[in-house]
Amino acid sequence: MKNQIDEIFHLLGNKSRRDILLALSDEPMYFNQISKKIGIGQQAMLRHMKELENAGFVSTYGEKSEFGAPERKYYHLDSSFNLSISLSEDAFSIDYDDAKISDKQVVNLSRGMYDQISNDPGLALDKLRSYLIEIDDTIENLQNDINNLKAMRQVLLQKLHKIGQDNFVHLERKIIYKMMRETPSTISELSHMIDENKSDVKHALDDLHSKINKGKMKTMVNDLTA
Repeated sequence: MKNQIDEIFHLLGNKSRRDILLALSDEPMYFNQISKKIGIGQQAMLRHMKELENAGFVSTYGEKSEFGAPERKYYHLDSSFNLSISLSEDAFSIDYDDAKISDKQVVNLSRGMYDQISNDPGLALDKLRSYLIEIDDTIENLQNDINNLKAMRQVLLQKLHKIGQDNFVHLERKIIYKMMRETPSTISELSHMIDENKSDVKHALDDLHSKINKGKMKTMVNDLTA
């Protein structure tokens, strides 16, 4: 997944490629359309489209011209994922979620919804606009809830780091911070997680054993050192 995230950052780090994806979010376009809309030369455009296509961000299909000209190649978006970056005084995380929706999910989510959309273009647009506004409002409310939870999480992390700084040495803190989020089953697994020598980790766990007198963390340390 790390390589996938690195590739996403590489692709989206270029403004022209972001503009291309934004342009294609409205509708498929052929090469000259995109080049004109983005305002870049065809050679640069060719390089960008090749990178986006190789990464699976876009794909192409052919469509016959109405005037008997050769078949025209259209580009369209062809990837689905969510990438969330969170940075605060006490945490940094990148969360990648493959957001592809199966045909079964599409049927379940849209059940009854399509039946309410009229065949009349005007009425259909009104209903679609109503649905989109409702969904966007729901997303905004959920995002506010997520932001509040992240703020609470930051407060707890600040407390955790304060306890760590006041009571434990560096390696002990690394062990504690890792075990707050994960549950390694062996010292070897823990050593691999924090990229530290197994012997050093064992000694640090022994020291933690004497410093932590009660609670679940005490039990977790005991399980590893037993």
